[in-house]
Amino acid sequence: MLLSGCSKTPTGSVGIWHNRWTGYISKKVASPGLHMTINDSLDNVDITQTRAEVKGMQPKDEHGVQLKDVSVVVEYSLLPSRVALFYRDTKEIDKEPGTPYNTIGLKILTQSAIPYAVQIATEKSTPQKIASHLDVYAHDIKTVLNERLHKLYPKIDPFVINSVTVPTFDLPQSIQHQVNEKAGYQAEMQTIAAERAVIKQRKALVTLQAGIQADALANAAKDSGLTPEEIIAWEKARALYKIDSSASPVNKVVMQK
Repeated sequence: MLLSGCSKTPTGSVGIWHNRWTGYISKKVASPGLHMTINDSLDNVDITQTRAEVKGMQPKDEHGVQLKDVSVVVEYSLLPSRVALFYRDTKEIDKEPGTPYNTIGLKILTQSAIPYAVQIATEKSTPQKIASHLDVYAHDIKTVLNERLHKLYPKIDPFVINSVTVPTFDLPQSIQHQVNEKAGYQAEMQTIAAERAVIKQRKALVTLQAGIQADALANAAKDSGLTPEEIIAWEKARALYKIDSSASPVNKVVMQK
C-alpha cells in the first residue's frame, strides 16, 4: 500500500496525518478506510476500549496512614475528533499492552493521572471505609481522574473513562486487625439481634394465644350465662374428672378415701 501511495486505517481506529516533507500534523483525523498517502503518512490509533493498570501504589489516608499494594484498573476509550489534537499537544503515542494497536495517553494515565487520582481519593477517607465500600472508592477515583484530565488538557481531553476498578487492596497490619475485630463484633451483634427477634416473636405469640383464650372465655360466658370464674371452675372440675376416670381401680379407692 505504501508503494502504491495508499494506506489503510482499520475499523475501530482513526489515523493521524503527518506530512512527509514538513512534519506538519493535521488537526483532522483519517476515518477508517483507504487513504492516499503520497505526501503524508498515517499513524493509526485505536479508539475502542483500552486497559490502563497501575499496581503497587501506596497512597496515604486522611490521617496519614499509608496503604500498601493498591492496584487500579481503568478502562477508557477515545473521542475520535480529539485524537489528533491531543497528539499535537503531547506527541505521545503508545503501544497497547498485548495488542498490535497504538493508543494515546497511556503513559500519562499510568505514570501521572491515575496515581494522582488514587492519592486524592484516598486522603478523603480511611482504610476502614475504603475496605467496606470499594465501589465508592473506585467511583471517587474515577471522579478525580476525570477532573484531573479535563484540567490538564482543557478542550482537547480525548479520554472517555468507562470504568475504574480496584482489584487489590491491602491494609496495614494494625488496620487489618481492627477491621477483623469489627467484622467479628458485627457478626456477634447480628446473632444477638436474631435471637432477640425470635424472643419477641415468641412473646407476641403468647400474647396472641392469651387474647384468643380470653375472647373464647368471654364468648362462652355470654352464651352460657355463667361468669368467667364459674366457667373456669367447671373446666377444672372436668379436668379432675378425666384424671379420676383414667385412674386404676386401686387408685380410685385411694382417691375416694
